[in-house]
Amino acid sequence: MKYLISINCLFLLLPFVGAAQSYDDSVIAHQSYLYDQFVDGTILLKSGEVNQAPLNYCAYDQSILFKKDGTTFTLTGLTTVDTIYIANKKFIPVKSTVYEVTTHTGKTDLLISYGSKINPMMAAADNNGISNQNAGKVNNTVTGVYVSRPFKGNYAIEITKHYWLKNFNNLYKINTAKDFMKAFKEGTAPAIKEYIQQHHPDFNKETDLLTMLDFCNQL
Repeated sequence: MKYLISINCLFLLLPFVGAAQSYDDSVIAHQSYLYDQFVDGTILLKSGEVNQAPLNYCAYDQSILFKKDGTTFTLTGLTTVDTIYIANKKFIPVKSTVYEVTTHTGKTDLLISYGSKINPMMAAADNNGISNQNAGKVNNTVTGVYVSRPFKGNYAIEITKHYWLKNFNNLYKINTAKDFMKAFKEGTAPAIKEYIQQHHPDFNKETDLLTMLDFCNQL
């Protein structure tokens, strides 16, 4: 069972959990957790207050989850949250969605949101006979697949990465070179186009995006 609760209740150590809105945690949502287990994390508020709790990220709805007394809650009241740290990852809320921050340039930064989907498993022969393989995982080795988990025997939950550029309060989803260039001034377009022609970056590959972003932030 997973519960929705406001951030303010978290500060009070959740004395009124029974009054929170609740709903059944679906199997697909549970399988969409970014971490196999809840990890010690920190929630920093815009007011400067700091709170610590076991945290996780749910790719099913791009939310932050936390544990209290063995119960799972969804972190709400995101307008009061500045930064969320889970293990070695940094997250920030933008409206109702939580994104991982991979750069801290103060200029244009690369963010990641995670999604999840169900992919069919197909039978494949190996040295021991027949085994199941995730068709989506096999065909998406460079499309941002983060992890794949078994789901109901013949299916697997695939957690994927979606890349975004953040320029001040503007977010640009990155799928193509044209998408990437929207985050920068028009005057930089010739230099960015020349970079793309010379380096042929893969817009589904994080390392390529980071290298290109470093170049563009110096223009």
